[in-house]
Amino acid sequence: MEFVLEVRPPEGEMYYVSLPQSGILTIGREAPADIVVRDRFLSRSHFQLQCAGMLYTLADAGSSNGTFVNGVRLRGAELKPRDAIYAGRTAFRFAPKLNGKVVLDSLPNSPGELLPWQQKLIGALESACKYVVLDGAISPAVRDLLNQAGVLYQSLYEGEQARDLASFGPYLAAIQKGSKLMPFLIKAGWGKSWGVFLSTEMEFVDVRKHLRRFLMVEIEGGRKAIFRFYDPRVMRMFIPTCDADQRKQFFGQIQHIFVESDTPTVITRFSVGAEDQYPLI
Repeated sequence: MEFVLEVRPPEGEMYYVSLPQSGILTIGREAPADIVVRDRFLSRSHFQLQCAGMLYTLADAGSSNGTFVNGVRLRGAELKPRDAIYAGRTAFRFAPKLNGKVVLDSLPNSPGELLPWQQKLIGALESACKYVVLDGAISPAVRDLLNQAGVLYQSLYEGEQARDLASFGPYLAAIQKGSKLMPFLIKAGWGKSWGVFLSTEMEFVDVRKHLRRFLMVEIEGGRKAIFRFYDPRVMRMFIPTCDADQRKQFFGQIQHIFVESDTPTVITRFSVGAEDQYPLI
């Protein structure tokens, strides 16, 4: 069986690289890397693939920004078919090739007909928001969509916890205008509590660091519990109960948080000092 690496650089078209059955390949932004990708966020030698028959192992090569497999930052991992790798601003996927055809799920060109209010919603969110926090526990389609859309995303969990809970999220993802993420996300997930949208000028790493502070809360009896703030239903109940200081602490440098309302055609916008609702029809 042959294997390939799908490469989706930040600029230019997607392409495939055939992988050998033995040896070590280095992926980076310039020679002497074996696979050179035009991406200034990649290290010169970012990660390596060790090929040994049917076994392909990834190892980070001491990169500055890390290597992520299915949204989890790892130093090394044994790759499985359809695993998504993110390095720099480039998305990769590992896939088998049978009878000359790459066996890899891909999003169609369109999610189907979008209603006028859905198109309006996509435009509004893409204009106002840089990030979305999605709940992988809601549906396996969440991570499938992130992998296939090729956007920067990362689990809010760290280390072994992130690996163990990879199927359950939550994930922070960057919103890129023109990518397939938003049309498919709104078509499939809006109104189903898939996540919340963030308006902020913060960088990805800083947003993630800020949100991680709220993953666990102390409840009655001093016990710790997971705080599912990324669930729109939880957000709609939580924010109105916060006093001014609590709101400032939770929002930090986040200007606005957009969530679906009880009625899908109404969007709720929270900020430190206000709550507004906007009908889409």
